[in-house]
Amino acid sequence: MVYIPFTKEQLEQKQLADLRLKRETECFPIINRGQLWYDTLTAQQTEELNTWYQSWLNVTKTREVPNKPEWL
Repeated sequence: MVYIPFTKEQLEQKQLADLRLKRETECFPIINRGQLWYDTLTAQQTEELNTWYQSWLNVTKTREVPNKPEWL
């Protein structure tokens, strides 16, 4: 058997795919809750949630997984 290492591009694509999967499993189930849930949030919670969501949307650029708000 011969070991062939991944190229830099392949490693980057794998990292991006992992980040997208993590976003899909950790962020979207919370963000896609219904309006009834959103109506129960305070203004501060809504702002924190929006900031967290935007960070998740930018995760493929920043490559930093955002910290979930403590109240979630």
